[in-house]
Amino acid sequence: MIPSFSSAEVVWYPAPPEAYKFGEMYPEAQRLLFAFDYGHALVYERLITNKGKIADPVAFEKALLVDIMAILKNPPNIKVDEADIAPAYVFKFPKVVSLFDWSHMLHQFVLDVLATSNDRGLAMTRRVNELYVQYNAMPRLAITDVCKTMMFMDGHYFSKSFRREFPSFNLLIWSYHWFQIRLYEDLLKPTKAERDFAVAATLTEFKNLISDLPDSAPFDMMPETAEEAPTFASRFPKIPAAFDNNHMLHDIVSDLLVSDKVAEGQMRSEGMRMASMAQDPEAFKANTCVDGSGI
Repeated sequence: MIPSFSSAEVVWYPAPPEAYKFGEMYPEAQRLLFAFDYGHALVYERLITNKGKIADPVAFEKALLVDIMAILKNPPNIKVDEADIAPAYVFKFPKVVSLFDWSHMLHQFVLDVLATSNDRGLAMTRRVNELYVQYNAMPRLAITDVCKTMMFMDGHYFSKSFRREFPSFNLLIWSYHWFQIRLYEDLLKPTKAERDFAVAATLTEFKNLISDLPDSAPFDMMPETAEEAPTFASRFPKIPAAFDNNHMLHDIVSDLLVSDKVAEGQMRSEGMRMASMAQDPEAFKANTCVDGSGI
C-alpha cells in the first residue's frame, strides 16, 4: 500500500477485490455514503471561507442545510474528490484529510466484505482482519485503535463550539455516523433476507433522523460503534475504537472551524496537532472501552 501525496491523495494499492461491491448490492445506501463525503466537505469549506463573517448563524445554517439536503435527496453515483469541492479545507488540514481518507477506505472495504462474503463465518472474519492489518501497515495514516475518552473530542479550549453554534449541522453529522455504524451491524445478520431488511430499515430510520433537524435526531452525544453495533464490536474488537476516534476527529475539525478562540493562522497547526493526537494511543487514553472491555 503506497500513499501518493502528489495531490494530497491517499491510495490503497492494490485495491481489494471486494472494493465498492457493497454499492452493487445496496446502491441507495452506497450513494448516501458518497453524499456524506460531499456534505462534510461542503460544510467545512463554507465554514472556512466564512470564518469570522457569519453575522447570523441561524440563517447561515438554514441556508446551507437546504444545499446539503438537496445532495442527500439526489446523492452522487461516485465518490467525490474533496479537493474539487473544498480546496481551502484540503489545504488547511492536509494531515487530517489524509487520515480521514485512509480511514474511510477501511470503512468502505469492511462494508464491501460484509455485504458480499459467501462464507459468513471464519473466512469473512479473517478477510476483515486482513484489511485491518493492511490499514495499520501505514502508521503515518492509521488512527489508533486504542479507546479514547470523550475528552479527546470535548476537552480542548475550542471544544463544543460547533454544536453550540450550529446544532442542526452537528446532529446531521452524528446521524451520518450513526448510519455508517448501523450498516456494520445490519450486514452481520445471518441471512441475505435479514440483511436486506435491516439495511432498508436503517435507510428509513436515517431519513427520519434528518427529517426535522434538530428535533428529529435525539442524540445527546456522538453515537459510538460498540453501542450501536454490538455484534460487530464483539466480532472485531479493535476496529470500533479506530472508527470512533475518526468520528471524534471530525467533531474536532468542526470546532476548530467555528471557534472564535482559534485564529485563521492557527487552524493548520492545530489541525496537525489534533491529527497527531488521533494517532497517539496514549493521548486521552480510556481505562475501558464503551462496552466495558479493557484495552
